[in-house]
Amino acid sequence: MRSPPHPDLLDYLAARLVENRWPLKSMHREMMLSRTYQLSSDATKDADNRLLWRANVRERLDAEALRDSILVVAGTLDPTIGGPSKPLTDTFTRRTIYATVSRSKPDRTMALFDFPDPNASSEQRIVTVGPMQRLFFLNSPFVAEQAKALAARVAPIGIAGAYELLYGRPATEAEIRLGNEFLGGDAAKWPKYAQVLLSAAEFSAVK
Repeated sequence: MRSPPHPDLLDYLAARLVENRWPLKSMHREMMLSRTYQLSSDATKDADNRLLWRANVRERLDAEALRDSILVVAGTLDPTIGGPSKPLTDTFTRRTIYATVSRSKPDRTMALFDFPDPNASSEQRIVTVGPMQRLFFLNSPFVAEQAKALAARVAPIGIAGAYELLYGRPATEAEIRLGNEFLGGDAAKWPKYAQVLLSAAEFSAVK
């Protein structure tokens, strides 16, 4: 782990937090009203953000790509090309482009991830981030079922293999340690662990 580039700033913020008796809301307000926070996120300089002067901008996958990605990593995607569309049920494993789009009854899951209203024209999609999207990953029968398939696929290759498959990068030592602590050598815990990996913002973000 690298040392923070601005230790004095961290000390200042910690002191402010203690002085004001731990008011998180006022601390957030102070940071967001600062000139540094309001700087442009243009990444032409310091593209790797080593100085931590801006937020790392990430875009979320659109609804169709996100659902297809879940099926791909779980190994359950039906690659059949062409044919009639069908309703988007939890057992529908073809690419989302083959799902029926209803004008009178839009799919709730797709709408949750900003699928556009088929009754209106728009030059671009809105992108929202909210708690209901995270709750979908925690409670959806579709995600739970795909997590089981993913678990069967990654359990033989371990945590490091799972990170390579889902995130396209090696797992850190800390991530491997936390994963092993959760699993505890119990194969029955792999589906829950796989569901956590699917629920991570890193999986649903465009790199």
